[in-house]
Amino acid sequence: MKITRPSILSFIFTVILLFLVSVVFFFAQMIALNGVMDGRATTAMVVFGVFQLAIILLGGAGAGWLSKILIAKFNWSKVLAVAVAVLAGTLLGGLFSFFSIIISILLAGIK
Repeated sequence: MKITRPSILSFIFTVILLFLVSVVFFFAQMIALNGVMDGRATTAMVVFGVFQLAIILLGGAGAGWLSKILIAKFNWSKVLAVAVAVLAGTLLGGLFSFFSIIISILLAGIK
């Protein structure tokens, strides 16, 4: 059974949605770092960017894997499996994106 197309679609949709979530959190962190010294704020933003790149790629890969599992093992329809995988990947990636703001601020030494 060939299930690569739903897996690829769920990867692409999740990456696009996580990119949009990352942009929103990027602006939220810029607002949160307003008034912080330039060196520490830059460090926090770079750490945040690295975390976001990892979250986007891992979230997309996880959504692709989940859609493949839902179709092959649990015999779900392809549309439903892609929708659930994209939703799960985006929600989990958004949660990790929120925590990456906190971690990047702490790693930059901002209290």
